[in-house]
Amino acid sequence: MNSQERYIRYPSGVSEEKLGKRLGIHWDNTMQDWEFVFSDFDRVDYFLKFYQRELDDDDDKFTLMGLIISSFDDGISNFNSETEKNWNICKIILEKECFLHYSIIRYWSLLDEEDINNVFSITPYIRKVWEEVKTKFL
Repeated sequence: MNSQERYIRYPSGVSEEKLGKRLGIHWDNTMQDWEFVFSDFDRVDYFLKFYQRELDDDDDKFTLMGLIISSFDDGISNFNSETEKNWNICKIILEKECFLHYSIIRYWSLLDEEDINNVFSITPYIRKVWEEVKTKFL
């Protein structure tokens, strides 16, 4: 196992269900990719506040961050001052808690893809996060 593999994690169904109830988002045990299905750019501000004020469990934080990043990806092309404020908050969380969110940062960075036309909308922003934290994983 390389040194980075120990940071790999996946969303938890238990956390998805718990967060779904608390955030008013549907969940059932047959669902896949909950964070993609229910991403909601209009709720990013709420999700970030909920993350900061309500969560202390790492599985819940990781699962909600997946939803937050997916939501940013859906609407990042509508970048305005509110989006920038929310992104800066999210970026600080990702950098501060980079070990917890390693899998999310790596997934959305698409580091092996050189063609900017073949990446997610959020990828250029996440790549900047990766540039800030990558030395911590060497």
